[in-house]
Amino acid sequence: MKANRSGLFWGILLIGGGAVALAQQMGYLSEFPDSIWMWVFGFVSLAAFLSYALSGWKEWGWLFPAGVFGGLAFIIAFAVAGYDNPAMASPLFIGLLIPFLAAYLTDRTRNWWALIPGGVMLFLTFVLFMADNVSGEWIGSLFLFMIALSFFIVYLNNRGRNWWALIPAGVMFFLALIVVLSGTMRGEWIGSLVLFAIALSFFVVYLNNRTRIWALLVAYIMGVLSIAPAMSSGGGDTAAYFGAIFLLAIGLPFFVIYFRSSEQNWWAIIPAGVMTTLAVITTLAIAGWIRDQDQGGYANAILMSGLAVTFAVVWWRHAKPWAKIVTIVLAALAVASVFFASYNEIVWPVAFILGGGYLLYTALRPKTV
Repeated sequence: MKANRSGLFWGILLIGGGAVALAQQMGYLSEFPDSIWMWVFGFVSLAAFLSYALSGWKEWGWLFPAGVFGGLAFIIAFAVAGYDNPAMASPLFIGLLIPFLAAYLTDRTRNWWALIPGGVMLFLTFVLFMADNVSGEWIGSLFLFMIALSFFIVYLNNRGRNWWALIPAGVMFFLALIVVLSGTMRGEWIGSLVLFAIALSFFVVYLNNRTRIWALLVAYIMGVLSIAPAMSSGGGDTAAYFGAIFLLAIGLPFFVIYFRSSEQNWWAIIPAGVMTTLAVITTLAIAGWIRDQDQGGYANAILMSGLAVTFAVVWWRHAKPWAKIVTIVLAALAVASVFFASYNEIVWPVAFILGGGYLLYTALRPKTV
């Protein structure tokens, strides 16, 4: 019958540990030297490592007790020698790093996950060495950078399957930079960088596989939103112009869709034109060119003109008969808005009445055969 090495190891360890503890409690080992635990833990670590070796260097789970007990043995040795430094605890984290590294090297395809806890253990080791010499911002930045590096290595391990790792890798990397710069940078710029980092991460995901249009869309939205915090730091009315930029940003994708295939995607020019016109009106209003109620008619005129041009493109370029009627009505309203700027409140009611009258006319007029 083949013996279970794991059961034998832990069984002997528990019995031995219980026997020693019992002997101490009963007073038989009252003169027990402190350094004895260093040798006990060292022996346990060596036994676990030998079990790992006897498994053909495949059962990396044995490295957990080997690393942990080996690390504890070194910590006790440092304590007995009189060292008093945070770095003396580093062997424990190095001992925890070793099994994760071995797991990854044993099967890089299946055990890619081991890079993440391994990176954390490596970071904690660095922290213990730098705790007395480095500020808290740099320690926090290094922690985020190690996480970013771990995810990036996961991506490099299998670029086709682990593309998702680029997102946390990019975000964590930029957050690491932000933590370092937080003492010298305004909060608005930090917010802008966070959004830009998310945008850039999704854009890299798109570049990795151009069929992931959703990643490009998320990158575009986050990139546009990243402008807002930066603009708010400018003071005055600068932040208000983000409304116009946002409207243009909504219209831009529709322009791209339209010009990529205008015959098939003729409809895209309508939302593109509407958003562009609204952006122009918003900009003029913020700039103070449309300031009071008497000038509201000019805003209506610009709106009607922009919509008229949009539908004129649909009419002339794509031969849509219905767009001709819409273009003529909108152009007439644009002209009326200019001449009756002081009465802009009645423009829309009059427009509805005229539109309703035209519909009644078309419905009631005799049909020619």
